[in-house]
Amino acid sequence: MKRKFILLSILFLCRFLFVNAQIGGTGVYTFLQLPTSAHVSALGGNNISLVTNEPSVFFQNPSLLNDSSNNIAFLSTDKYMADIYYGTAGYTFNIKKLGNVMTGIQYFNYGKFDRMDEVGNAEGFFYASDYALYLSLQRKLADSLFSYGISLKPVLSSYDDYRSFGIVADIGLLYYNPNQLLSMALCLKNAGTEIKPYYNGHYEPVDYDVEFGVTKKLKHAPLRLSLTLQHLEHWDMSNYSFSELNETTVLGDTANHKSNISKWSDEALRHIIVATDVVLSKNFYAAFGYNFQHRKELATETRLAMTGFSWGFGFKISKFQLHYAHLSYHLGGASNMITISSRINDWYK
Repeated sequence: MKRKFILLSILFLCRFLFVNAQIGGTGVYTFLQLPTSAHVSALGGNNISLVTNEPSVFFQNPSLLNDSSNNIAFLSTDKYMADIYYGTAGYTFNIKKLGNVMTGIQYFNYGKFDRMDEVGNAEGFFYASDYALYLSLQRKLADSLFSYGISLKPVLSSYDDYRSFGIVADIGLLYYNPNQLLSMALCLKNAGTEIKPYYNGHYEPVDYDVEFGVTKKLKHAPLRLSLTLQHLEHWDMSNYSFSELNETTVLGDTANHKSNISKWSDEALRHIIVATDVVLSKNFYAAFGYNFQHRKELATETRLAMTGFSWGFGFKISKFQLHYAHLSYHLGGASNMITISSRINDWYK
């Protein structure tokens, strides 16, 4: 029975590899693709295989929920671009005979905008925001090293008088071997649809994502290495390469076309995020990540700088866990996220 369930889960997720998906912001609810915790943000903006007791990480993959994370409340907040703020909050617990559960919310606040009529006269203000509720469940497959999880996410999006409501889901499968310090995960993210569109009768797609991740802790070194492959449902992610969109250079010369091997490697790299945790003690870590897609799409040709790189750290002090991350999207701005969590039981000891 366990083998049948695992096989069916893998086949269900892999079927999306053969679907022609759209990327690059062609669908709604794209805020769901942002990192939901400081630790994940420091690891390149995405990680689905990090086994930890940090509950904010579980937004990335519901199968990561585990017994060590029970009764922990958390809050993440990020100063995004301009005056945009977003973050997450939630609580994890266990229900006997059901499994490990997390409830939470993800929000994205675009701020206040001036309302103008068609000739530019001021007519007050309006606001724009997105919200997603999370209800996640994780269970182990009997006494095996596998576990599975599912998150149901009702989504409410409001832009002035335009509002949309939808429902999406994440489905994850995790293999975790504590003796080998190894974890592997497969996850389908944001599979769903609009129920009420912004404009009557005009339904838009939700951009889903199929991901695979591996995390390995070195036995005799304080390093935890992670590899994340994202957007496996869509191989060619080179749609937004500056050099490919322009047939001539700034000087007027004809742009050099890439060879097949160069083009293939460029497409492959855009799916990859590499990251590492330097675990100096059980109460402190430093994290570093590199997102190839960010580097390829958001760096300028004249100055690459730190685009695509991220770093952060976390530590435990008293009854709190504190995490900070800096993720460089491009020269024009970076993301700075803070996550704080605490186990409720510690306050009653």
